[in-house]
Amino acid sequence: MAEEQAALSRPVRIAYGIGAVGELVFLGMFNTFITIFYNQAIGLSNALIGTAVMVSLLADAVADPAVGMISDRWRSRLGRRHPFLFVAPVPTAISLYMIFAPPAFLTDSVGSSGPDQFPLFLWLCFWTIVARLFLALYVIPHFALGGEMTKKAHERSRLFSLNAMFGYATGALFAFLAWGTFLGGTTSNAAGVTVPKHLDAAAYVPLVFFACSIVLVAILLSAWFTKSRIPFLSAPPAAQGKLSLRVYYKDLMNALGNRNYRFLMLGFFFFMISVGLNETLGVFANTYVWELKTQQMRWYGIAAVPAILLGALFAPRLMRRFDRRPVLLVAIAGVVVFAQLPIELRLLGLFPANGAKLLLPLLLMFAALTAAGLAVATVAILSMLGDIADQIELTDGLRQEGLIYSARMFFAKASNSAGHFFGGLMLDLFIRIPFGAVPGNLDSDVVFRLALTSGPIMGFAALIAMPFYARYDLTRDQHRAILDQLENKRRLAASD
Repeated sequence: MAEEQAALSRPVRIAYGIGAVGELVFLGMFNTFITIFYNQAIGLSNALIGTAVMVSLLADAVADPAVGMISDRWRSRLGRRHPFLFVAPVPTAISLYMIFAPPAFLTDSVGSSGPDQFPLFLWLCFWTIVARLFLALYVIPHFALGGEMTKKAHERSRLFSLNAMFGYATGALFAFLAWGTFLGGTTSNAAGVTVPKHLDAAAYVPLVFFACSIVLVAILLSAWFTKSRIPFLSAPPAAQGKLSLRVYYKDLMNALGNRNYRFLMLGFFFFMISVGLNETLGVFANTYVWELKTQQMRWYGIAAVPAILLGALFAPRLMRRFDRRPVLLVAIAGVVVFAQLPIELRLLGLFPANGAKLLLPLLLMFAALTAAGLAVATVAILSMLGDIADQIELTDGLRQEGLIYSARMFFAKASNSAGHFFGGLMLDLFIRIPFGAVPGNLDSDVVFRLALTSGPIMGFAALIAMPFYARYDLTRDQHRAILDQLENKRRLAASD
């Protein structure tokens, strides 16, 4: 049994929050640029890009619960979680670099829909699978570590709040540097036409090197400076059978047998479909619907930072006053509304024209409101999962944070991959943006179809998530009673 938990010190909380920086910079690099890089800068079919992302995410999603269960059962002098935190960062950084640095012999002949696209497709598939697997080897133990570092509900909310603040704020600042410093300005394409720099493949090499460096340093710093908590963490069960597929699915189904966990995962599934669509189409919308320059796109990151900080900062206070479920529902509703409202207003002819002075400030305002809602929702969901881990410990006698957080990632990635795949298909079959498209020169029908997909269609899947989130019913008072019962059980066990 772990020693009595001491209160979390500020340096430990900060160190834990720094760990989110590595994940969010990885996701910022991958989710923002993967489609525009491979399609417009290199010439790979959007359908093949979406398929590669879907295959990698599905492979990762299947592996996630296994990583969680192995982490739950791991025995070492570094405890259950930290061995993975130290092993994962180097291969994660290397594989991310390889995604954005395909060899010239794979890219020189690409640009048509023929079989010459297949080798580059295989390269993208392989390295995205490797990168996602190693990222999961870090992220799942990192979330599980946060769930067991403290069992106090408000302190747990504050810990995940700090994690969200560090992660999303750093991701936003990374976006500012990416668009402004590395991809800012224009260049000439092969036809001699001036295009934004983010449509030039060569511009991505220093950017991805910078991103990989941040991923590596952030994860290692977090792992090193949270080591002091190892003596206070839960130990794996003394009597545990050999891990097998049967045990794997039994434990997974047992966790999903908890109704609160099941409804959270179903809500997450539909919400992440819309996130996958937004990640695939967002940079295309900024480039071809709003016709923003890269120097303008970089301000999205800066506008999001104060909104993220405020959202994550106030999330624990909101949950202390209103409980977790209503806070989550209002936050998700805000994300859905503010993420798509500019597109819908444009479709109705009620938004400023491209190039108007009010266009960028209004877009940044809606982006900030979306980011604030997303920060609140993230803190709420992660805190709910920690509470569910306590509930499952009471009913089943097992601490399974690794499995609980990994199954959440399973649902997220399965649906997110579907969103990327659907987005790729929509780009190729419905929207039909040609290779080497120049902003401002696209047919108006193409722009309309892109706007329609980026707005109402994207928002529809997120709305489906709301009824499932509404079924979560583990209240603050019920969780407090669970903690009291767990403490009584520990005291009785210690007195025997």
